Amino acid sequence: MFGTPISLGPLNGTDFPCDAPVATLVLTHGIGLGEWMFEPWIETFNAWKLRVVTLTAPGHAPGATDTTVTLAKYADALAAAVAAVPGPVVLLGHSMSGLVVQMVAARPELQGLRGVVLLCPTPPGQVRMIPDRAQLAHLGPMVPIAAGRAVKPPLRSYQALGMNRMPADVAARAWEQCVPWPPRLAMELLRRPSVDPTAITQPVLVAIGLHDKVFPWQKTRLLGDVYEAVVWRYDDLGHMPTMEPGGLRMARDIARWCVEPSRPQVIESEGFGPSEGVGHLLRRARRGALMKKRSAYGQKKAAR
Repeated sequence: MFGTPISLGPLNGTDFPCDAPVATLVLTHGIGLGEWMFEPWIETFNAWKLRVVTLTAPGHAPGATDTTVTLAKYADALAAAVAAVPGPVVLLGHSMSGLVVQMVAARPELQGLRGVVLLCPTPPGQVRMIPDRAQLAHLGPMVPIAAGRAVKPPLRSYQALGMNRMPADVAARAWEQCVPWPPRLAMELLRRPSVDPTAITQPVLVAIGLHDKVFPWQKTRLLGDVYEAVVWRYDDLGHMPTMEPGGLRMARDIARWCVEPSRPQVIESEGFGPSEGVGHLLRRARRGALMKKRSAYGQKKAAR
């Protein structure tokens, strides 16, 4: 039955019943996390007749010792697993897996995806990011990763950044389930490979939180320009909306979008200046002078 999420464990499942009346929603988690983070949203997705498949990222199974996992290996495993799911598929990636999902969605063999959901995602390399003071203060425990050691950041670091909108007791229980970060995977996230935006032709939804301290919304919103995507910002949520108060509202919105994926309904809702980088540059390259003239930034410049 589609009412029960199907877990592939370490991405090694191949058999799926064709019982999803609308689509199959494949959920992938962030670094150090697990399938458990999606449990509060499963019932909501089921209510919208979405069959749920949860995936455990390579190197993230309890007791895993594989320190050689890379983004490319993860993308290969995810692509193989998604290709084995029958019927229409919507692929959702949270945080680190948001970047992996972008890499996978750009592959020609997966252009048949029904849609792509990027949940508080790691931006690709073409989106410039510089760690702020709060982030730098919690990088100390991560130093052993550079030496090839898997490291689990302390609870205080999780609570300051990724779990800052979660109740303290919920954050503590979630942290207990977290696993050490595979070192090569963590180091690659610092470099963040670029993704060809023209290779992703499926409808894309970007869902972000105003209080995300891991990937600030000012940067992740630019993915709306990179992929000409629908972008929703929730002002009461942070980086872990699946386990935060108010997160079910986002789950309902995502489920509704998955049933009928849409593209932006307006040419542009806000204009960004050249200093903000990729958003303005890609928009100008895609839409030309007319887009620039119609944008809020272009209108302000013309008025001056």
